[in-house]
Amino acid sequence: MEKLNKFFKFLIYILPAVLFFSYYPVIGLGANGSMNFELSLPLLWLILFDVVGLVLMARKKIIFRHLRKQWLWVLFPAWLLLSVFWSLNFLRGLLTVGILCLIYFAGYAMWSLRDVFDNEFKGFFGKWFFGSTLIVCVWCVLQCVLDLAGVSRETSLMCEGCTYVMFGFPHPNGFTMEPQFMGNLLLAPIIVTAWLSLKGAESNVFREWFSHTIIFGRDFRKPLKILSPFILLFIFTATLFLTFSRGAIYSLVVGLLFVTVYLIVREKKTRNVVVKRVGLMWGLVVLSFLFTLNLQGLMAQVSPTDDTYSTGVTKVLHHLSLGVIDVRYSEEQPVENYVENSEDKDEKKSVFDGYVAGSTDTRIKLSNMAMKIWSKDVGTMFFGVGLGGAGEALYVNGFTYSAKEIVQNQYVSLLVETGVIGVLLLILTLVLVVRFVIKNSVDLLGLLVAYEISLLFFSGLPNALHIYLLPMILILISVRNLKKSS
Repeated sequence: MEKLNKFFKFLIYILPAVLFFSYYPVIGLGANGSMNFELSLPLLWLILFDVVGLVLMARKKIIFRHLRKQWLWVLFPAWLLLSVFWSLNFLRGLLTVGILCLIYFAGYAMWSLRDVFDNEFKGFFGKWFFGSTLIVCVWCVLQCVLDLAGVSRETSLMCEGCTYVMFGFPHPNGFTMEPQFMGNLLLAPIIVTAWLSLKGAESNVFREWFSHTIIFGRDFRKPLKILSPFILLFIFTATLFLTFSRGAIYSLVVGLLFVTVYLIVREKKTRNVVVKRVGLMWGLVVLSFLFTLNLQGLMAQVSPTDDTYSTGVTKVLHHLSLGVIDVRYSEEQPVENYVENSEDKDEKKSVFDGYVAGSTDTRIKLSNMAMKIWSKDVGTMFFGVGLGGAGEALYVNGFTYSAKEIVQNQYVSLLVETGVIGVLLLILTLVLVVRFVIKNSVDLLGLLVAYEISLLFFSGLPNALHIYLLPMILILISVRNLKKSS
């Protein structure tokens, strides 16, 4: 039993590092007309963790201890499972609900076996959490260097749309499928470190993470006691900006705004101190953005394309602002002349010269088409086309050229697949989550807000394991008295 307990704790320790390898390495198991069959490290971790958790709970005879009182939590996955039976894509729906059930059980196992979360555990988890994030951030920078040096994508692991060819500068995807997932993986580390910088010496249990060594076994407690959150906040945020993922960046801004307002409103007695820390925190965020902006300009300058520092910087501003901020061309050099002069050069021209409206338009178009399918009859409005059936429904109705296409909005996707009933049960689940967080670890409410915003920009439930798994552990270990909690 003791060895199994240690292995259970070890699996939780390594989860932050495992989640960063969400796509590389990947085990391909083939494909059909509507989906690819693949096994990733996070998915293998999830299966192993549930098996270990099930064995431990069975030995302690606590498998069904909480289910009677917490039956409301089961309604949403139960409806998803039921919807599979009328799904237009039964296999995809079945695999999706299977993964979601594994995620639900993982959370249930963590809470039922929460006696493993002692002070020593929190310290070790902090090392894995911040240490693995820092290492992956370094890899993202190295990935850009490799791409600019002409190293093949097979070696650099750059996705096809991430190389310097697209904008004149690379935007890394780490070990994920695309930069958007890499950016989303950084939301939790950034918001946690932002909270640390705002709370200062009065911070909650997360402060304990910085009372432990986190860099190669050396004791950095004294210098890092004050500076660690700020140093890490700068590095993590700069890396997120480097991914160039608008969805992740927008989600981060909303999450940090929520944290800022929440703290200022709640901390009435120390409001002046909090306001100063808020200014410092946002100053670091802005500084990291300016640093990355200049770095992207420099990468554009040295890339094999005809881009310069100026074109790199102006492209970033134009794309991130959805075309609102357009300072790409001076009055002396209008757009027509710029294009002509660029074509005369021997260097390669990058694919995009600014805001890629097609990226936004495609997402909006897919959502609009999904809404048309949802509203075509009363049955679909209430019950949907079945979990996993959105891509097939789009294809059958002639809206897309492939059944592999997905709706780039998780909420719209769930609406068309599970109907109004599914969305209402999702809202109920979110209410339960928020109530639990407010009662036990309100410090992480800003992270949940950021994750909920991020789901507006992509879908594919099995592809976002970090959104479901990491907050579970962060919330649980932030509860001050786990063994006494009801």
